[in-house]
Amino acid sequence: MIAEQVGVCRIRLVAPAAHVDHCHETGKVRGVLCFNCNSALGKLNDDPGACAGPSLTWKETCGSQPS
Repeated sequence: MIAEQVGVCRIRLVAPAAHVDHCHETGKVRGVLCFNCNSALGKLNDDPGACAGPSLTWKETCGSQPS
């Protein structure tokens, strides 16, 4: 899986992938993430709505996606 992602985080596409991300309800593996992205998803309770809010706020105030 890491080789398929060329060794980088599935979300940020630059940081080293080291943590297997999975759905806690189904157990299905979603990809391999860097430490920061894996931690952030956990802190946001894997809620897509909670993840979208900070991204939209960043775009509105900074004009682009964070890297």
